[in-house]
Amino acid sequence: MKRLLAFLLIGQFFLAVGQAGAQGLPAPSYWKNERGSELFVWSTNGGTIQGTFTNHAQGFACQGIPYPASGAVRPTGLYFVVTFGQCNSLTRWVGKINGPQMPTSWTLFYVDKNGKPSKLKGADTFTRVW
Repeated sequence: MKRLLAFLLIGQFFLAVGQAGAQGLPAPSYWKNERGSELFVWSTNGGTIQGTFTNHAQGFACQGIPYPASGAVRPTGLYFVVTFGQCNSLTRWVGKINGPQMPTSWTLFYVDKNGKPSKLKGADTFTRVW
């Protein structure tokens, strides 16, 4: 079952590559979303995003731990992915920079209590703090 989840997550990750990119993602920069979660972008070297993401969203596990975030930035948008190893899950955000805001849609991939690969979708708006 873990192999199936890994296969699905890797497939979704590579699909995101074709959908994503962004205009002017500054590095370093610090972003916070309406759920209180934090994104630190340390580098956008060569269009590759590197940073950390710390989850503070109520109702979700793996809170308060900085996890590596990686993705890509292009003129048309961006994406980044975070693997929450302790929670056996992965989340992908796809969005655009709009001044000091970054509206995104996200997909959370996880294994449910019955061992079935599952996903949950939502949206976040990140606001640049610095």
